[in-house]
Amino acid sequence: MDSNKAKLAVFDFDGTLYKGDTTKEFCWFYYRKNPFTAYYFMIQLVFWMQYQLGLLSTTQFKSKFIQFLNNNNAAQIDVLASLFWSKKKERVRGHLIDEITRLKKEGVHIVVVSASPELFIKTFCLSLGVDTVIGSELNVLNNKYSLPINCRGEEKINRLRRAFPDFEIVTAYSDNIDDDGLLKIAENAYWVDKSGKIVPFLQK
Repeated sequence: MDSNKAKLAVFDFDGTLYKGDTTKEFCWFYYRKNPFTAYYFMIQLVFWMQYQLGLLSTTQFKSKFIQFLNNNNAAQIDVLASLFWSKKKERVRGHLIDEITRLKKEGVHIVVVSASPELFIKTFCLSLGVDTVIGSELNVLNNKYSLPINCRGEEKINRLRRAFPDFEIVTAYSDNIDDDGLLKIAENAYWVDKSGKIVPFLQK
């Protein structure tokens, strides 16, 4: 292993470290805190139907879905995210946190790379001992939100290359088949099933 390369342990977040879907769950949490905005759920439902009919791509649908955040600045969302994670932290998989602790002791740099908006997960992931958090980046203009690129599949590898020009993945963990390419370039790759069990990823 080249000692000059960044040695990374890469974790997916939703379904891997966290037993849930951050974006959906944060949306429902937001509506409970701001019930007067819940009308937007009906608009989301229309977008979901368009997505199911193939009229919207995954990225287009997600960009429209997250517009429930409109009229909030980043600081306001960060406060809500802190409240959200104070109620959800018990749903983090403890045995994967143990893996993070073990790998950090071995001098490996811990990275979470997720399709969830970075704004939702960054502070919380750092509190878990993660060194670098990479998520979908939101564009914000006059407190209006959009998602130009979904950090999913090949985009995760692109974002890792932007953050670490010279790296090798010592180990990677995911529950999502979209991460097939990411797992294939890892020295050691593991699949996390729905129960949280960690099994070796069998490359095809």
